[in-house]
Amino acid sequence: MAKINIKVGHQEQAAKPIYLLPNGAIQCGIFLYEGRYKKKFKAIYERILSLAPCKPRGGVIDVSQHHYWDAIRIYHEYVVVKWVKSVSAKQIERFANETEVFIMLEDIRTEFKRAVGLKWQKEFKKASPNDPNRPRQAWQIL
Repeated sequence: MAKINIKVGHQEQAAKPIYLLPNGAIQCGIFLYEGRYKKKFKAIYERILSLAPCKPRGGVIDVSQHHYWDAIRIYHEYVVVKWVKSVSAKQIERFANETEVFIMLEDIRTEFKRAVGLKWQKEFKKASPNDPNRPRQAWQIL
């Protein structure tokens, strides 16, 4: 079976995607997280694969644009926009799966930000103050 990565976000300043890898690691550019939650993230990877509504394109499943769907959001963004009187069970299942993925991604994003921040602090302290390549912000280590 081909290796499938899951795109869980996009780092705006560095203009790089953030991927959840099959082994539970998180990768963004040259930064690779293989920390304390690797086993948990591997289980999340498997769960996302089971909930993903689409097939991978180019070895990547993109769930970075998933939303948290509650009744108000369903009404405003689905019922009103499409002007339907009811929502099918299949559509409700898709909304529920998307919401579950969104909730799981919050843990990944939080840990990713923490890990990048720690790595940046270490590299910032190690680099000489006169070094022009010294990372001045966390996203520069990606």
